[in-house]
Amino acid sequence: MTYQGSSIPLISTRCCEPELPYEYEVARGWWELPRSIYLPLQQGGRCQVLFAGRPGSAAGPDVRDAVLRFISGPDPVLEEVGRVVGDVEFHVRASDWRTHAHDVDPMYNNVCLHIVLVCDDAQPTRRQDGRVVPTCSLADVPLGRKLVSLPLVEEICWPCQQLNVQQRDALLRRAGLLRFEAKSHRLLEELHTMDPARFQGLDAYDACLFLALAEALGYGRDRLTFRALGLRLLMGRGEIAEPLGRSLCPQPLDLARLHVLMNLLSRWRDVGIWRTLRNCLCPTSGQADYARMLANLRASFTAIELSQARTDILLCNVVLPFAAAVALLEHNQALAECARVLYLHHPGLPSNYITRSMCKQLQLSTEPRGSCQQQGLHYIYQQTCREKQCHSCIIGSQRI
Repeated sequence: MTYQGSSIPLISTRCCEPELPYEYEVARGWWELPRSIYLPLQQGGRCQVLFAGRPGSAAGPDVRDAVLRFISGPDPVLEEVGRVVGDVEFHVRASDWRTHAHDVDPMYNNVCLHIVLVCDDAQPTRRQDGRVVPTCSLADVPLGRKLVSLPLVEEICWPCQQLNVQQRDALLRRAGLLRFEAKSHRLLEELHTMDPARFQGLDAYDACLFLALAEALGYGRDRLTFRALGLRLLMGRGEIAEPLGRSLCPQPLDLARLHVLMNLLSRWRDVGIWRTLRNCLCPTSGQADYARMLANLRASFTAIELSQARTDILLCNVVLPFAAAVALLEHNQALAECARVLYLHHPGLPSNYITRSMCKQLQLSTEPRGSCQQQGLHYIYQQTCREKQCHSCIIGSQRI
């Protein structure tokens, strides 16, 4: 088309609509599915969505910790294949799985359901470990063909959402203490198995504590690799697993934490890692001043260039449970009481994806105050909430 009397072509200003929706619209369709819906699978059978999961991060699957129930035939009771907790990946086309190289990426080896709009690939969706992932097309879901207008349904209340504030706070505190005790007993078991001859002059206390601190520096990153690096530093040898993401160079945050780990070993090796921290917990005289103890513990780690936020994570997850483990080993009631009181009165830890997810699950407007209750959220998530085992949950079972 041209203007009259001109050879200049007329460029249409009308925007072209895409033939297919974008991937974020597929994701919106997933989050708007009614709870406990049965999805038809391309391979046959059905999948019941017991819990839609939580959004994933920029790297890796789109959904984490979805709770699904796979059924091979028309009878949901007699022909149940199994209940699965795993990841979900979204694509517009089924072939995008291989186009995006998920079939060769181990980060997608926990994907248990592939949600697409168009099934354009005759080949099965296969993970890097060789397992086939069931595929569901939302176009086959009997809620209407228009993906962007899937109806919302009334939210079903979980048992844990029916407790009053006082009940919930008491149960979270109890769960936090159970997590503390579990960590202490695990560290006590490690202390019993430590062989000081393997660790270049460090005693069993320092070796056990150093490895636990190394692993804790990897929280939210790649904790197994950090623990392996800690073992390598202690022994001068050892295998190190390939880091997640397969990057040739560590990320800046990983480099910073590894620098802290080396500082910790070089500065505290001669004076003793546990002795340095124990001096902060056991004042030589006078009444216990817990605020000063916490300040001294924090100062010990900030002196080796660790942030206070990460320091608090190490204190609540490693140092205080380790002190309780040593107290059990030495029958030291004063040390046990000190570790427990500091844990109970610690003001709070940084938010993370588990605490945010659990706050949403429990319908909390803000995160609980204090590290003990926050750790209680972690305990409930790991023990029962990840798999939505409400009958066994320390909170949910109160209303069942």
